[in-house]
Amino acid sequence: MPTIDLLGYLAGAFLLAMASMKNQFAMRACNIAGNLCFIAYGFFAGLMPVLVLNIAVMGLHLCRIIQERRKQTAAA
Repeated sequence: MPTIDLLGYLAGAFLLAMASMKNQFAMRACNIAGNLCFIAYGFFAGLMPVLVLNIAVMGLHLCRIIQERRKQTAAA
C-alpha cells in the first residue's frame, strides 16, 4: 500500500472519531486534524477537489473555534 493511501485512511479515522465526539471544541480540533491529513493526501495524490474542499472546510472550523473561544472569554 502506498504511503499516500495511509494519509487518506488516517484522515478517515480522524473523521470517524470526530463523529463520535460530544464536546464541540474536541470535535472541531479532530476535524481540523482530519482536514490536514486530507490536504496532504490531496496534494500528494494530485486530487484537487479533495485539496480545495478540505482547505475551505478547515478554514470554517478554525473560524468557529476562534468564535467559541471569544464567546467563552467574554462570558467569564
